[in-house]
Amino acid sequence: MKPEKVFKRYDIRGRYPEELDEEFAKRLGKALAVFVRENFNKRIVVCRDNKQSSVKLKQSIVEGLTSSGLKVIDIGEGPTDYAAYLGKKHSCISVQVTSSHMPLEFNGFKFMYPKGNGFTNDDLSKVKTNFRQTRYMQGDGEVEKVGSTSKRRYKDNLKTTAMRNSSATVNKKIVVDTMGGATREILPELLDNLGAEVIDISDEKEEMPYRDPPNPKPELLDELKQKVEEEDADLGLATDMDGDRVRAYYNGEFLTGDEVFCIIGQLVGGNSVASVDTSNALEDMMQERGNKVFYTRVGDPFVMRKAVDESVAFAGEPNGHYSVTEFIPYNSGTLSCLMLAGTDIQEKLDEIPFYSVQRDNLGVEEKEEVMASVREQLDQGDIISQKDGVKAKFGYSEVLIRPSGSSQKIRLISEAEDEDTAQAGLEEAKKLIQK
Repeated sequence: MKPEKVFKRYDIRGRYPEELDEEFAKRLGKALAVFVRENFNKRIVVCRDNKQSSVKLKQSIVEGLTSSGLKVIDIGEGPTDYAAYLGKKHSCISVQVTSSHMPLEFNGFKFMYPKGNGFTNDDLSKVKTNFRQTRYMQGDGEVEKVGSTSKRRYKDNLKTTAMRNSSATVNKKIVVDTMGGATREILPELLDNLGAEVIDISDEKEEMPYRDPPNPKPELLDELKQKVEEEDADLGLATDMDGDRVRAYYNGEFLTGDEVFCIIGQLVGGNSVASVDTSNALEDMMQERGNKVFYTRVGDPFVMRKAVDESVAFAGEPNGHYSVTEFIPYNSGTLSCLMLAGTDIQEKLDEIPFYSVQRDNLGVEEKEEVMASVREQLDQGDIISQKDGVKAKFGYSEVLIRPSGSSQKIRLISEAEDEDTAQAGLEEAKKLIQK
C-alpha cells in the first residue's frame, strides 16, 4: 500500500482493490482513531454511498475504529451531507466512504469535523502520518446502528430549509438524474413531497449506480437533456455519486456553476464565502444588497473552513458545490436542487450581472516555476489577489492564473463585460506564461 498515491489534497481516493482495499481501510480506521482520540471525543459517525465496494470498505474502517476504542455511530447509506449532518448532531467527526464523482472503479474516504466542514490538508496529513508510521492505539469500542428516524429528520430538515429559502410548493415537471447514487432515494421523494411532478431516470435502470463516471458534467448528461425535451419538462436536475454536486438544465441550456451560485445567493441572502475562481457577478450582486463575499483558495476545505470562521449564510464554488450553512456547512446537492425547483429561475437569472468567462489550460513542465515567473513579470499594480495563484488585470479583463492541484498544468479563467475582451485577456495571459 502506497499512501502517497491515495491521500489526495482534500480526501482519500484510489482504484479498488489495486490501490486501496479492506486492509487499507482497517489501517486507515486505526490511524484516524488516533487523530480523533487526541483531538476530539471518542465517538465517530460512519456512512457510505451505494457502490458495492463501499460495503466492505465501510465494514473494515469500522473494525479499525472500534479496535482503537471509538464508539462508531453507523448511519448506514446516504449522501455525504447526511454524514456531515449526523456528525454535527452527535458533535463528532464523521466519515463517508465514497470517491464522489470519480469513475466507479475508484473508491475512497471523506472526513468531516463536528461542525460539518471537511478536513483541512494539515489534519488529513496527520492521519496520513499515523498511517505510514503505524501509530495506533488499542481499545474496546462499540457500534451503535442508527435507525430510520435519523434519516427522516435529515429529510425533514432538508425540506424545511428549502421551503424557508424558496417556495413552499413546487408546481413543475422535473426530470431527475441521480446517477443511481446516494441521493436516489432522497431527492425524488422530497421533490414529490413539495408538489413536483417527478420523472426519475433511475426508474428505468436495473443496476445502481448506472452512470460511469457518476459525474454531472453537461457532456455526460445527454439522457437528462433528451428526457427534459421529450417530456416538455420545466427543469432537469442532476447530482453526483455522493450528492455534493449539482447541475441544472433549464430552457434548453445547462446553467453554469456561477449562475447557480448567484441564484442561491439571491434566495439565501447574507454574507458568503466563494472560491477565487467565482465570477465577479456574485460579488456585484451581493454588494448591491449590502452583503460581503469572502474569497478563498479553490477547494472545498478552504471554502467551508472560512464559512465556519466567518459565520456566513452560504458558500460554494462554481464547480457545483454549494452550502446553505443553516443546514450544514457542507455541500448539499440535494438542498441546492430543492431550492432551484422552488424558485422562478428566469426571474433570478435576469438579476445576474453579465460577465463573459473564458477558460483554458496550458501544460507545463514545472508549474511552480512558471507561477513564480508570472508573478515576477506582472506589474504589482495589476495584481488583484494572490490567494490561489495570481488574479490580475489584463487590459479590461481580470484573469486568474493558478496551478492545477492534480497535474502539471496552469489553469486560466478570464472575465470581462464582453466575450471579445475576455478572450483578449486570456490570450495576453497565455503569452505571458509562454514566455
